[in-house]
Amino acid sequence: MIVDRGVATLRVEPRAIPAVRAAFEEAAAKAGKLLDRLSSEGYLGEPWLGDEVSREVRDFYNRHVMDSPTGPYAALVAYHAELVNIRDALLRTEQEYRRVEGENSELWGRR
Repeated sequence: MIVDRGVATLRVEPRAIPAVRAAFEEAAAKAGKLLDRLSSEGYLGEPWLGDEVSREVRDFYNRHVMDSPTGPYAALVAYHAELVNIRDALLRTEQEYRRVEGENSELWGRR
């Protein structure tokens, strides 16, 4: 990985792209499943002691952890989106590489 002016660039040998893409695909799928589960099970429901303190803790947790656009749940959602973006970029790169290599093979075969 190369970092230039705060931007990270992943350098991958063309032959390794399918394996790297598969790894990101697997990570995105696993993260997606966990986020689906967390979206339904991550919220605290009823106050566990039924008192005002447990109600306030529940409300604080749900507001700051699950509902906040800058909270941990939102960070996990953004992480999942980045995994998907990387996977998709690798797929496009792989497809372009195969297209160019096919054209090059055709050109070399004609000579």
